[in-house]
Amino acid sequence: MKINTLILAIFLCLPLKNVAQKPTKKIHWKAPVALGVASLLLYNSSAKDAQRTLYRDNFSSFSTKLDNVLQYTPTILNVGLSAFGMKTKNTRADRLGMFVIGSGMYVIATQGLKYAINETRPNGSEHSYPSGHTATAFFGATLLAKEYGENYPWIAVSGYTLAGTTAILRLANNQHWASDVLMGAGIGIASAEMASFLYPKIKTKIFEAKSAWNFEPQIAPNYYVARLNYSF
Repeated sequence: MKINTLILAIFLCLPLKNVAQKPTKKIHWKAPVALGVASLLLYNSSAKDAQRTLYRDNFSSFSTKLDNVLQYTPTILNVGLSAFGMKTKNTRADRLGMFVIGSGMYVIATQGLKYAINETRPNGSEHSYPSGHTATAFFGATLLAKEYGENYPWIAVSGYTLAGTTAILRLANNQHWASDVLMGAGIGIASAEMASFLYPKIKTKIFEAKSAWNFEPQIAPNYYVARLNYSF
């Protein structure tokens, strides 16, 4: 049981290594891959039995809905802090673009796996693996860290702390297995990394496509026409 708890704690802290990291044009895969591997290590009956014992002995009377709100707090911070004059790396439009692309990625990944695997939750309900709440929280925390981490490391630490707390509360509420939250965290971080990498390329392609079109109106006393050209 102690070993399983230690694995969970260590790997949930892995994203903190990216705090204050300068933006690069590559995808940082180490944290999501490590979280995925840790999830697979704890995806077994002995780990589940240990978690059942831990829950029964310490959290059987515990219940909170805080995790339902807490999952969104890193994203709320990302939106709200710029309104208070915090220096951001990207414009509001670019932050929205990365959020939309990354959200689509982690939602498709988590929901697809939930229904493909159909793991039973600790409380007996369906669709446990992976944790969507944890994916949402770590996705938001990673975008938050990328946006503010270099100039305000404490903001990045706060975001990952909120995400980690969300994951722990999912376990304490008996909603998920440890393997679920680890995989959810990995998916959330990977989605943020991929969105940050892909969005500038998509944006460039869109603007290139727009610049290829040329709209030229021609006005004369007796007529009005417009010419539309596309350059290859």
